[in-house]
Amino acid sequence: MLDHLKPGMRIRAFGPNGIFSFHRHPAAKYLFISAGSGITPMMSMTTWAWDRAQDTDIVFVHAAQRPSDIIFRDQLEHYVARVPGLQLRLTVEQPEPFRVWHGYQGRLNSLMLGLMAPDYLDREVFCCGPEPFMQAVREMLISLGYDMERYHQESFGAPVATEAEAPVIEDVTPDDDARAQVTFASSGVTAACAETDTVLAVAKRAGLNIPSGCTFGLCGTCRIRKTAGEVHMVHNGGISDEDIADGWILACCSNPMGRITVEV
Repeated sequence: MLDHLKPGMRIRAFGPNGIFSFHRHPAAKYLFISAGSGITPMMSMTTWAWDRAQDTDIVFVHAAQRPSDIIFRDQLEHYVARVPGLQLRLTVEQPEPFRVWHGYQGRLNSLMLGLMAPDYLDREVFCCGPEPFMQAVREMLISLGYDMERYHQESFGAPVATEAEAPVIEDVTPDDDARAQVTFASSGVTAACAETDTVLAVAKRAGLNIPSGCTFGLCGTCRIRKTAGEVHMVHNGGISDEDIADGWILACCSNPMGRITVEV
């Protein structure tokens, strides 16, 4: 449009569409989680509440690369300064050089979420952002025991008119009824378990010692190498993407999906 539109040209515009709206899911409290330009629909709902002067309880969580990348930041801070029921929580990957940053820093994780919105289990969640971000949010909420019937997300695609037309979310979720097996290669021990068991818990039951600390995927003490099989791991920053690609896992937050082998 910037390159080709000229004065006098006509364009066809459409009004709001889709099903991503808190009007469809009335609740006492909301939790908006967004990243990047995914902030747009959250801002739309927040602005509607502002314009109607409604006493809405919203925790607005947004993730960005840098503070300067936070879209609508000035407008949001203006809202927050005047509406007690609106709380703004920001996290960035890295602060600006030579500028003080008082918000959160790092990728959004379950520890951060617990500080941002301690009552997240009681809130209706709306999420929008890049698909990897939304997948990470879904996995985090599932691991925290959140009722995913109260989770709603918006993808960057064509709008849909009904819930039935919405894309099906097919996340990998450990099943308590599904059986799994962990082989500890160095110890010569094989133990049966459920998919909902962590590798660390299976090791302890088998009488094996894997050094651990925090037990929620932050400190990285329980890092071990997986040599076969797949795990479902939801961590809080205690392991790098490079280590994961090289086969390392955190035993405290890794669930075996079927049969796996680890170097323990």
